[in-house]
Amino acid sequence: MKKPALLLLFLLVLASCKDEAHEQQLQKREAEITRREQEIARRENALAVREQSLLQKEQTPPADTLQQVQPADTALLRTLPGTWATRMSCIETDCPGSAIGDSKNEQWEFAVEQNTVRATATANKKIIRVYTGTLEGSELKMTAQHIPNETLPDASFTVLLQASGERRLEGRREISKPAPDNCRIVYALELTKEPVKATISIR
Repeated sequence: MKKPALLLLFLLVLASCKDEAHEQQLQKREAEITRREQEIARRENALAVREQSLLQKEQTPPADTLQQVQPADTALLRTLPGTWATRMSCIETDCPGSAIGDSKNEQWEFAVEQNTVRATATANKKIIRVYTGTLEGSELKMTAQHIPNETLPDASFTVLLQASGERRLEGRREISKPAPDNCRIVYALELTKEPVKATISIR
């Protein structure tokens, strides 16, 4: 009687061990499946965040575009037309024949047509330079246009101006000379608008 009972007990213990081992395998598989699902969810979330970031970058215009669409300062546009006494002082140079502190005086006649600004520079009643450009926000940017018998015909001229008062402009003019000089001159600019001369009519 003892042998069959022992055998039965052995079989029950063996079956219990197998069930426990099987249960552990199932738990491991479930844990692995859960881990993989979490990893997939994490990757999907990261991909969604990246796609959202790329979409925002595409919808946001670059900084230089934002600067280009700045509206012009209409008050300055109304003030510009007229004659401005212009004083230039050299503040930087590496060109032969020029020195820091050199100065010159000119008269600049401003005209505005739609969004284009034109400045005609004269000295001793002679036109020496013509600049054209646009007003971007509160900054006027102009470049020189070629005219007959001009000095420095191969050089490029850039002018940047901003209002510094009701009838005052300040800024800089940069002259870049090509080879063989390969140099530049920078002038500080101070412009003061001249009053309109009153006309006296005699009857």
